[in-house]
Amino acid sequence: MVRDQFQFDPIEVAVGESPSLPEAMACGDRPLHVEIGFGKDIRVLRMAEREPGACFLGVEISRKKSVKFGHKVARLGLRNIRNYWGDARKVLAEMLPEDSVTSFTVLFPDPWPKRKHHKHRWIHEDTALLLRRALKPDGHLIVATDHDGYRDHIRKVLGLAGFVETMTLDDVPEADRTLFSERFRKIGESITYMRWDLA
Repeated sequence: MVRDQFQFDPIEVAVGESPSLPEAMACGDRPLHVEIGFGKDIRVLRMAEREPGACFLGVEISRKKSVKFGHKVARLGLRNIRNYWGDARKVLAEMLPEDSVTSFTVLFPDPWPKRKHHKHRWIHEDTALLLRRALKPDGHLIVATDHDGYRDHIRKVLGLAGFVETMTLDDVPEADRTLFSERFRKIGESITYMRWDLA
């Protein structure tokens, strides 16, 4: 653990409107792992502690959650992790170069279960193509959902975008468990955890 060492101001954790996030994060040739919608969870923090030689980026649309995340990173003194507050689609389209990301993680995105709200779902044809563009040829995408309808939708759009499902589990591995996954497990909700590689 790197707690209480090399502390720095939380503002340093944030990455602004940089045209190239890997350059802003000084990743160089190190692997870059991106978690989209980290919310209140600390999964990405755990990963950054375990892999100090890699770079980690958390993207969160909620300003409040993003600020809290920055304070957690600063308290831990982690230098290999950064935080972007805003729309992940902007990050994918404008700030991540082609073939630059080793892995993407999207855990329990809002399923927007009503048909009239499906347009609000984050994983769609456009975001699937943006994920593919930024992912390295040997990279992978992790997605988890508790909603059967959204799971089927995810499989359809990722398949059309050129992803291949290489692993499917009925539970979330311990390393990737989140507050949401624990909540779903306690109430007996089904969970689908998927790994996708590029075709």
